[in-house]
Amino acid sequence: MQPLSYYYYNVLESLEKPCDVPAAHLQEGFDLLYHYGGRVEMDLMRRAEAASSNNDPLHWHEALDDEQRDKLLRAYKDENPAKILKVMQRNGYASVLYHHAREVFQPDAQGVA
Repeated sequence: MQPLSYYYYNVLESLEKPCDVPAAHLQEGFDLLYHYGGRVEMDLMRRAEAASSNNDPLHWHEALDDEQRDKLLRAYKDENPAKILKVMQRNGYASVLYHHAREVFQPDAQGVA
């Protein structure tokens, strides 16, 4: 996997809506994404692809056009979390990564990947 530190610099500040991530949690979100260095992106894509193949796509994944979904799939197959992050940011879904990291990758969360 490629290093992501440079992509995380503004990831949470670029959110579309201020309510996506409460200001008090921005640093926590950055720390989680940075700490797991790509595992959050890869796990989220694995779950999105599994849901899509079960005809139960995730809302954000379904909202993407075919070109963007193809870009995400290529990045996932290439094991390139930086590209996944970039595509999600450009499409306004950076907060999905934060919420996924908070729900799945917190030390006290159940089912840490």
